[in-house]
Amino acid sequence: MSLSSVTSPCCPDSVLVSRASAFETCRQLQEKSCEWSQKLVFMNQSEPPVTEYRSIVLVDVEGSTKLLDPAQMEARKALYEILDAAFEQAGVSERHQVREDRGDGVMVLVDSAVPKIHLAGTFLGQLVRSLEEHNRSNALSDWLRLRIALHVGEIHRDRHGYGGDALNSAFRLLDAEELKTRFKELQRAQCVVIASERLFHDVIRHHPDETDAAQYQEITVARIGKPAWVRVPGFARPPGSPAPEKKADGPGGSKTAGMTANTLFAGPVTAHRDFVINND
Repeated sequence: MSLSSVTSPCCPDSVLVSRASAFETCRQLQEKSCEWSQKLVFMNQSEPPVTEYRSIVLVDVEGSTKLLDPAQMEARKALYEILDAAFEQAGVSERHQVREDRGDGVMVLVDSAVPKIHLAGTFLGQLVRSLEEHNRSNALSDWLRLRIALHVGEIHRDRHGYGGDALNSAFRLLDAEELKTRFKELQRAQCVVIASERLFHDVIRHHPDETDAAQYQEITVARIGKPAWVRVPGFARPPGSPAPEKKADGPGGSKTAGMTANTLFAGPVTAHRDFVINND
């Protein structure tokens, strides 16, 4: 038998198939395979985005750009451990989350099947506790400090990832100068939370015990031209918010109502948190 041909034992007439013909058949199959692959890619490109209603959780490590690489990696490790504990406590499994790492932060899109109160209540509560526990063993200068944004809305998914107005708005909340400024005013604040107006009015304010709704203060975010609600856990009111008005004592009011420290004491004074010292 010639090396240039093979005999098919299954054929009674011993049909000879040349090696050249076999190679040609393989080449044609490969071309067809490439053609089908290109069609599949084209079909994926032309498919419309899939719309999903999601809760949006964005977390960013404050001041991470000032950290050296080893410190940044330690912060990332701690951040994911804190997030994992918080989601587990809230009963949000991994299959109900889509996570995208952002280098010094995380984007988490939570399935609409998860009640939003679990995120605004249990999740945030556990996150704050885990963060406090982590920072307890570190010096103030080494604290892990987090900015957290919460929002809800329609997210659009295509082959590149996720996008849409709701997601853009959430990132503008997270990066709002108003939020960053308030956070910097309190060096002992471990995290700051900003919730969209929709989430606050639809969920947070209706569950004051679970969400500490009274601690939220309304602000206006210039970049989106809409109100948002800020909370600094551990503080009764966010920095920069007006102090509550005190009622006057008795029918005629307190003699010191409306008076400043300088009108109560003759000469200059020094304020020390809860008490005032007359310098004269």
